[in-house]
Amino acid sequence: MLKILIILLSTSLLAPNVFAEKDDAEKLVSSMKKADMTYRQLMEVMVRSSSMMHEGILRENKQMVEVGANFIFTHPAPDHKPWSIMKKEDQVQFKQSLVSFDKILDVHTESIVEASKKENWIEASKAANELMNSCISCHAMWKNKVK
Repeated sequence: MLKILIILLSTSLLAPNVFAEKDDAEKLVSSMKKADMTYRQLMEVMVRSSSMMHEGILRENKQMVEVGANFIFTHPAPDHKPWSIMKKEDQVQFKQSLVSFDKILDVHTESIVEASKKENWIEASKAANELMNSCISCHAMWKNKVK
């Protein structure tokens, strides 16, 4: 997981034009349903969704895992442009992080779902740990840069 994170983050910082052309945050956000919530509120719901997957793993309950995963896969955009919470000078990099981490969350969530379908709860737990590490990594990078 750490290798994937390093590669994605390095790519997003070193090659902003690649993301701007193919996967920019503006397109990502505009492709999503708009939620009646702020970015912070959206992240709080994402945490609850992750918690539901963790609980599903502990209870060996595939349905709980799938319900939590569904929100992560289909999450809406906040009621504002998420990068607006950052200082102007950090917005380009934050946009790149949004695109990168959106993909990373889907990859780890898919791993959790697939492992739970096979009732491989140890693998599901490992994937859930990777998901949480991704969340913590993004939070650590950006928490002190919010306006």
